[in-house]
Amino acid sequence: MTGGLVVGGTLLIVFGWETIVQPVIGLLLICLAAELRPHRHKVDEERLLRRADAPRLFALLDEIAESVGTRGFDAVQLTQDFAISAVPFGLRGRRLEIGLALWETLTPQQRIACLTHEVGQFTTGDVRHNLMVRTVLPLLDGAAAPSDHSGTLREQALAVSPVSRRADEMTEAAARFRVDSALSRWGVWLVTWPQKQMARLVQRLASSVAEEAEFRSDVLAARVASTEATVQALECRGLSGAVAAELRRLAVEARTFSRTNAAEELWRKLAAYAANVSGREFPHDDARVRIGMLREAAQYPAMVTLDHATAGTVERELEPAKRAVAQRFLRDSAVV
Repeated sequence: MTGGLVVGGTLLIVFGWETIVQPVIGLLLICLAAELRPHRHKVDEERLLRRADAPRLFALLDEIAESVGTRGFDAVQLTQDFAISAVPFGLRGRRLEIGLALWETLTPQQRIACLTHEVGQFTTGDVRHNLMVRTVLPLLDGAAAPSDHSGTLREQALAVSPVSRRADEMTEAAARFRVDSALSRWGVWLVTWPQKQMARLVQRLASSVAEEAEFRSDVLAARVASTEATVQALECRGLSGAVAAELRRLAVEARTFSRTNAAEELWRKLAAYAANVSGREFPHDDARVRIGMLREAAQYPAMVTLDHATAGTVERELEPAKRAVAQRFLRDSAVV
């Protein structure tokens, strides 16, 4: 649709130059296409690691990628989330997003399993990494229909006091504003509705093969990191609720007592909590199914291992970025 708006607007301007209406309509179509274009995801350079920043980590990623028959990553992004994911970076690049909330709960071999699973998604035919699919799917977040309940505050702001000297004029202006606002919102919704339906269709088609791609990635992770480590990494997903709650508690504690070294101790305290937490929640249904399939399949030993010396080197390489993530998280939590 974005391309069609650009082409249609250009044709109206070129072939209708003698008129006045057609070039204006064409310009409006081009402006609308510019507004509806897929926006590029901005990357926080402060927490982005290149090969020069963490050579041992990238060597490990290259070794894992070579084990599954693909290439490694071009950049590594650290976040505070409870997730580890691989995403396309630019047109042909690859970026690994390491969520420290999950990273700190895993043992070194379980980290190998998670990293292999994410690298393997580029070799198992996961269509969610396709350029067109990953461009269309974010459109689902937009094009929301106008809501009848979203204008409560606006109605209160436009309310006119009955004792005002210009109550009639203000009431008439408010009515015109409501009509113009509703028309504009419905106009935008009518234009973006086809985009959202196309994105929903692509999502359904992609999800039909995503489950199979996930299991194939699990098998690759089991072959590289061992079946036991892969199953344990999937079981750790049940800690998401407890770890998220503890992370919020640590942020509140740091804000309350104004501790100067809170950023340096945040991830260490979270790792200690995850190691000692009891009563783990069982993973969700999809993880439970994947664990059952791995246990029924062939059992594999570890092909790539992470010894204590290498794990310590990787952690030292990640330390500056981990501190920056902790500082950003504590600062944003203080604002909330």
